[in-house]
Parts: sequence; C-alpha cells; structure tokens
Amino acid sequence: MWEEQIRGKFDYSLTDTFMGFHCGNTPSCKMCADRAVKFQLIQNRLLENGGEPDFTRGTLEGDIAPGEITFFRLQCDSEGVLRSYIAEGEVLPVATTSFGGIGVFAIHEMGRFYRHVLIQNRFPHHGAVAFGHHGKALFEVFKFFGVGDIGYNRPKSLPYPTENPWA
Repeated sequence: MWEEQIRGKFDYSLTDTFMGFHCGNTPSCKMCADRAVKFQLIQNRLLENGGEPDFTRGTLEGDIAPGEITFFRLQCDSEGVLRSYIAEGEVLPVATTSFGGIGVFAIHEMGRFYRHVLIQNRFPHHGAVAFGHHGKALFEVFKFFGVGDIGYNRPKSLPYPTENPWA
C-alpha cells in the first residue's frame, strides 16, 4: 500500500503514516461514498463463532473520508494527574481494502511522536480523533483544565527531551 498508493504522492515518510480504526460507528458524513451497513467482524468471530450475525449487525463500515484531523488524548494517572497529547494531521485519500471504519492517517513526525510521547509516557493505543485541525483550541482547553504535560508532534528541528541528538 505504501509503495503503490502513498510514496511520492504525499509529503509524508513511511513512519508518518498508520492505519486508524474507529472502534464504533463512524458518522456517515465522515466516510467515503462506498460505506455500507454490515456486521462487526471481530465481535462476530468472538461472540458468534463467525456464524450468521445476530447481535453484531448494524456496523457502518468503509473508508474514513480524506481530510484534516486532530489526534489527541486526555487522561489521568493513578495519582489523579492529568496528561495529554495533541497532533494534527490528515486522513489520506487512499483505499484501505480492509474492514470496519478505517482510514490511512498521516501525521508529520509520527514515528518520533509515537516513540517519545505515546510509548514513553505509557499512553494506551487508543486515541481520539477530531475532524479538522483543532490543536490550538484543545491545547487551550487542556491548559484550562490544569494539564501540565501536553505532548505534541515536534518538527525534526525540535528534539524531544529524551531524544538522542546524534541519532
């Protein structure tokens, strides 16, 4: 997929891109025209042994429509301290050929951001997506909430505190 549909066509490296799945029904207005109501494949396999869907029916599936996104998370640790991250990017106009509500997401410097913010700060793999670039507003809201640690995807010229400057 990277070689055929993304490389050289968009201003992103391989480590800037990832498949993003929506864990519930994505609004139909944020999906491509080929969306369809189907059944939730993973739940069907787990709960109905892959048989005729009964209670796993009703999932809107298809590719998430291309456009700007803001990827973020706000959570507290076991001591009640709030932490967050925010990164702006986009969903690329690339067919996923997969199932569920899914899209090819691209965020500049995502590989570094993933390693030095998400993994290092032990954020779970689930994040929230806002359709549009809303990082500025989210940053102000998180500051208002008293969040002292707000991670973001830094440009190459701005290393993370734990990033090896000679790497």
